[in-house]
Amino acid sequence: MDNRTADSVVQDLTALRIAHVAEWDVLAFIYHHGTSLASDEKIALLLGYTKVVVGSALDSLTSKGLVQRSRNSRGVRLYRFFFGAVPDDPLRRALQELLKIADDREGRLLLIKHLRQATAGKELRGSGGLHFA
Repeated sequence: MDNRTADSVVQDLTALRIAHVAEWDVLAFIYHHGTSLASDEKIALLLGYTKVVVGSALDSLTSKGLVQRSRNSRGVRLYRFFFGAVPDDPLRRALQELLKIADDREGRLLLIKHLRQATAGKELRGSGGLHFA
């Protein structure tokens, strides 16, 4: 991948306000599966995350307006990808570009690399950079 692609990944992730790999995975899952009737636990099982991680990612994506979800009914919700009706919406374009890039292994690794760097930088700034076991 060239530098232009790396810059594009950063710009698109910033536009979507995606900061964690789990957020990306949950968003891509919902996008690819369309409207889904599922529990956080079922999505977590399918993606290989814990229910807590998926629940947090869904809360974040919902608050950012990227995903809509129904009220909880016996532990199950209706999830759907959501953007405005405008086909040339900048957020939709950003997501579609990231989906194209993440289509192959090299692109997915690039996407994960940038998400992990962004997360690591925030954690270090927020905690003074000292971590004790």
